[in-house]
Amino acid sequence: MRWRETNLTTAAARLAGLPFSLVQQTTLQAPRRALILKPCCLTQVLLATPLLTSLHEAYPEARFDWAVHEWARPAIAAHPALSKIIPTDSIGLPTIAWADVTRLVARLRQERYDTCFIPSRSALLSLIAWLAGIPQRVGLYVQGRGFAHTMRVRPRAQHEVDRYLALAMAAGLPTQPTPSFYPTDRDRTTITRRLVDEIDWLGDVPLVLLHPGGGSNPRQGMPEKRWPVERFALLGNHLVRQHKARILLVGAAADAALAHTIDGMMSAKVVNLAGQLTLGELGALGEVADLYVGNDTGPTHVAAAVGCPTLALFGPSDPAVSGPRGRQVTVLAPPQLVAPFSWEGMLSVREVAAAADQLLSSRHH
Repeated sequence: MRWRETNLTTAAARLAGLPFSLVQQTTLQAPRRALILKPCCLTQVLLATPLLTSLHEAYPEARFDWAVHEWARPAIAAHPALSKIIPTDSIGLPTIAWADVTRLVARLRQERYDTCFIPSRSALLSLIAWLAGIPQRVGLYVQGRGFAHTMRVRPRAQHEVDRYLALAMAAGLPTQPTPSFYPTDRDRTTITRRLVDEIDWLGDVPLVLLHPGGGSNPRQGMPEKRWPVERFALLGNHLVRQHKARILLVGAAADAALAHTIDGMMSAKVVNLAGQLTLGELGALGEVADLYVGNDTGPTHVAAAVGCPTLALFGPSDPAVSGPRGRQVTVLAPPQLVAPFSWEGMLSVREVAAAADQLLSSRHH
C-alpha cells in the first residue's frame, strides 16, 4: 500500500494519541539499549547524525542502533557510535508493504530496546515503536504525528538538524550541531591509490570535485535542483585557468550522463569518476580535496561533514531548512523562491566562480 500523512491519518493519530497524552514523560531515563528510528532519506539521515553524536556523548555506556532504509544506509554505515544497523525494507518509502512493518516490529521486539528516538514527524514510526514494546519513545510531535511517543517534542527550529536535536534538548542534554560522516580506512586507501596511480595527483595543484547530479531519492525526484550542466562546464574551465585546478567529476551511476556531457563541453582536461565511487570513497576524497561544488543532494552534505570546503548550490529547495553544515561551507541560493522554479537569471557562473575562488583562496592562505 501507499502510505501518506494525510488529513485523515492526522485526525486518526490525534484520536489515537489521547490515551498516550495521559502518561507523558517530563524527564528522560538514561538509556542503556537505544534505537534511532530514521529510515529515509540520505540527506535527512546525515542531518540526524548530530543527534546521535549528542546522545552518545551524553550516554557513552549506552548501546545505540539505527533502523534505516538501504538507500540511506551508506550515510551511517561506518559510524563509530553505532553498534548495529537494522534494515527497514520498504518503510520510509512512499509505498509500504505491511509485511515489512510486521517484520520490523518483530525484529525490534527481539532487540529489547528500552528507548527509541524518532527524529521524524510520522504517525507510522510512532506506531512501530509502540508495537515493538519499547517503553521509552522520544520523538517529534506535529499535529498528531508522533501520537504514541512517551515524550513528545514539538519542534520550533527551522533547520532539520536543529529540529532533530530538539529531542536531545528536551532531555536537557548538550548538543553538537555538526553532521558527521566516517569513511573507512579501506575507503581512504582506495582513494589514495587512485589519486596516485590513476589520476596522477600528488597535491601539487588544487583538487576540485564537481557534482552535477542530485534531485533523486526514493520518495520524490526533483531534477530542477540541478544547476545547469553548461554552467558546471564553464565553472570547471574557470577553475583550471585561474587556479590550475585538477577537476574530478563525481556522482552516482544515475549522474553518469550528466558528467559525460560536462566532460565533453569542457576545454580543460577532466577526470570523470561518476558512477565509480561508493559514498564512503567520496567522503575519503572529500577529506583531501580542496573544493567541492554540488547541488542540494546527499553527497554535498557528505563533503561538508568531512571538512571539505564546500560550495552548495540551492535552487527550488530552502537551505534554511536543509542546507549543509560544516567547518567551511558556502551556500548560494536565489534571493527568494518562486514557483515554478527556473535557473534563468539565478546563480550565474560569475557568481558561483567568485564564491569558489574565495574558498580556494582561503584554503591556501
